[in-house]
Amino acid sequence: MAWDVDFGNPMMPRDSEGDEISQGSPARGENAVQGANSAGREPASGAGDGIPDAPEGNPTFDASAADDGTQRPLAQLPPADFWDVLYGRRSIRKFTDQPVDPELVDQIMHAGIWAPSSCNYQMWDLVAVTDPAVNATLAGLSTQMANAPVNIVISYGRDFSEEAWANIQSASALIQNMSLAAHALGLGTFWITQTGGAEEVREVVGLPYDRMVIAVLALGHPKVTPRRGPKRRPLDQVTHRDHYAGRVIPSSVRPDDWAPDLLATYQRARVLNGLRHNKPRAWEQRAVGEALDTLLPEGVERPVPAAADADDTRGRWLDVLPCTGILTARLASLRKGFRLDVAERSMEVAEFCAGRVSPRGAALAWPEAVDGADLPPAGSYDVVSCLFRLEGVRSDQRAALIQDMASWLKPGGKLLIGFVSSRSFHRWTERLRARGRGPKGVEYVLAPDPNIGPFEPLAPQQVSGWLASAGLTEVGRSASQPVPAPEEIEFRTRNMKGGLGRLLRAAAGVLGAVGALPGLAGRYGRFQFVVARRPRD
Repeated sequence: MAWDVDFGNPMMPRDSEGDEISQGSPARGENAVQGANSAGREPASGAGDGIPDAPEGNPTFDASAADDGTQRPLAQLPPADFWDVLYGRRSIRKFTDQPVDPELVDQIMHAGIWAPSSCNYQMWDLVAVTDPAVNATLAGLSTQMANAPVNIVISYGRDFSEEAWANIQSASALIQNMSLAAHALGLGTFWITQTGGAEEVREVVGLPYDRMVIAVLALGHPKVTPRRGPKRRPLDQVTHRDHYAGRVIPSSVRPDDWAPDLLATYQRARVLNGLRHNKPRAWEQRAVGEALDTLLPEGVERPVPAAADADDTRGRWLDVLPCTGILTARLASLRKGFRLDVAERSMEVAEFCAGRVSPRGAALAWPEAVDGADLPPAGSYDVVSCLFRLEGVRSDQRAALIQDMASWLKPGGKLLIGFVSSRSFHRWTERLRARGRGPKGVEYVLAPDPNIGPFEPLAPQQVSGWLASAGLTEVGRSASQPVPAPEEIEFRTRNMKGGLGRLLRAAAGVLGAVGALPGLAGRYGRFQFVVARRPRD
């Protein structure tokens, strides 16, 4: 059966978005049905296969109607300044339980469908999910769909506008429109791409196979609204005139493919604008805690001062390249007998990490001083640590970094290095991820938190060689997790459907027994820790 709707004269000149260019013709939408019939198409009869007369659940659907934008779900739209809306919108991660008025949901979706689409095909279909039971099912696919009272599933014609991903571009324009409209109406949104499986989402909400799920937009009343928007890369770094003239951030997980200053720029953007939301992972935190108990048992409690005005007698600890500061905060909580400072590639990240410990630590710089941050002072620290960060440093800088860290130690001070071993299961699990069994993208490279993308495991003998070259003496080693921890398996497979996910989760107990075999962790443990001492002379 054919549509009896004409979205404009097919012979009318159109711009690149498919919008008609006015040549004195009637306004869009006038005589739509007449135009359709004059083109030789018969009105819908309601019989036969194909597009149904009325979508299920929408009894007011009228196949002969065309939306000219004058009839809006909300008769009175609140006044809103475009620029205030544009610069004031925020991604909302926490919502209240307050239901959203259906008319507001309709108005937001209506704003969405007035976005441009490839050739003006408008091959999108939206499903606004407010049923708690259906939302609970969606939340089972992805926890990101468990936060808001409304989840709007956005789909597009599966075989339409595939060239240059024009289908995804069209749907993205619609999502942006809805996000801005929601903010103008006092609501918040979160753009969800990690849906746990587009086909599973499609089946849950009853979309036909002809529709491809692009994303889900969580919608609700904000519980927490960020006061300031995330910082952006400066305009002069991302814009060009007539020809590209910049330095590209590489799409590679190999640290050697990254120039140090580009790595610092990328890290600053990721830490300040996204990674700060990362939560500690229990199996990684546990590995660090066990290593401290074995290798650095001192400084658990803060020393009691002899008098109220006595000098602070705590030791000094420098955490190098802490990235998000997740592990820095953990170190501070486990070793209260030390004052923690941090050294990072950029002042902003150093300040952010220094603020995660109490009292606030000093923000220092590496590999060179930057505005507002000096290099760490030589011979000043009882302990220097670098946890899972050597793997993200260029190979030609790793030995130099260890030399620098050795120079920051007091005589007799200790350097703690934590790293992922190339002899462990980590290498083949990363290969599985990269070859299709996990999320794609540089930012999803398999690595402990904190990480910023480029990452490669290290050979234990390499690390020992760098320590020796720096004049340090190894005084202790520990290792853990020769097999994935059960909670990691649960975490990594949480969005994995089908038999493979069930098999991997069922194998967790067996792997735990294998991992407990004597000597296995020392040789094949993923997390390796070594402590080396600077000579007292």
